[in-house]
Amino acid sequence: MPFYKRGFLYLIRKRGKSVLLLLIFLLVNSMILGTNMILHATESTEAAMREKAGAKVVCEISDTAYPITDKEAETIKNLAGVTSVNRMGRQSAYLTDFAPVTASTSTEPDNLKVSLLSYDDMDTDSPFADQSYRLTEGEWITPDTQNAAVINARFADANSLQIGDTLSFEAESGKTVTVKVIGEYLTGNESQQENAALAVYRLENQIYIDNTAYLELFDGSGFYKVSAYTGQPELLDPLAESIQGVLRDKADVTASDALYQQMKAPLTQITRVVSLMRLLTFFTGTVIVSLLLCMWMQSRQKEMAVFISMGEQKIIIFLQALLEAAVVFLIALIGSCGLGSPASSWLQDLLLSSVETGVSLQVSLQFTDIALLLGIGGGVTVIAVLLSLLPVIRANPKDILSRMEG
Repeated sequence: MPFYKRGFLYLIRKRGKSVLLLLIFLLVNSMILGTNMILHATESTEAAMREKAGAKVVCEISDTAYPITDKEAETIKNLAGVTSVNRMGRQSAYLTDFAPVTASTSTEPDNLKVSLLSYDDMDTDSPFADQSYRLTEGEWITPDTQNAAVINARFADANSLQIGDTLSFEAESGKTVTVKVIGEYLTGNESQQENAALAVYRLENQIYIDNTAYLELFDGSGFYKVSAYTGQPELLDPLAESIQGVLRDKADVTASDALYQQMKAPLTQITRVVSLMRLLTFFTGTVIVSLLLCMWMQSRQKEMAVFISMGEQKIIIFLQALLEAAVVFLIALIGSCGLGSPASSWLQDLLLSSVETGVSLQVSLQFTDIALLLGIGGGVTVIAVLLSLLPVIRANPKDILSRMEG
């Protein structure tokens, strides 16, 4: 009778043992699959964090007389590894149609001006990025924004401005630009200012504009600060050196991935814990399955010895035992695909309750998780079968039979 037929008949005949082995494999597979899914989710989350938080090189001018030019900012943007740049400008201008908020009676020009702060993207580097300022209405400036402004809510109230209205600014050079109001904000410190403060220094008169409008109004004025972002934190130091070569001594260049490292830390902790759990599950599963199969084979020693005495090759005996275990393992693998998600959810809740992470993992079953489970679980099965058969394969069949008869 072929070995595979003997194997299937044995599984059917010994239903109790088969079900017990199935349950153990199901538990081990579900734990391995759950840990694999969490590890995969942490990798995806870390990649998304790397893209969003991004390591950056910050360049800030040492002397206002020597700003970073638009050409230099473009050169930095084209450096290898740079994914985006955020140019930041700071100038003052007159309002052509409205009046700044002020309690001062000074006739100085600064009491007639507003402060213009330009960004390519207010989602990074600005006071809104770290939630120091709060957007109360509308939206902020993004890389796609053109000729737009975000104004203080109190400035808007004082001038009866609303989202969609327009503002016009005039520079000292006589150039003008018109922008549309797209958002309003509050700093929370407006009421704490001194009444004597000139208009240009008041928080109400800080107006955020995009760099298209900024360069149109202050052509050639340059930027006081530029941040270069990269999705590869390992490139920070060489990138900082390249940027320093572009700007030379006109700016202080600082590499910073503090935000990324801060966000990454809890994920690293989760990865270590889950990797350890997977390793322990692998070894524990191997030991338990091996012990179970050893007990199984102990009761089958006479059967195996008879087959070997009749001329059956030991490799065939091994293949039969492996087939029996593999069939049970594959059935358990199918079942664990259904239990893997609940197992990963339970593990995730357990980990997030004991580790202060501040992150959310998007756990989902993927083909790579199943493939990895097949590899790890298959390894457990092969090792367990080898360990359980070792006493039978190494022993002389006659010794086994005489011992059992004696």
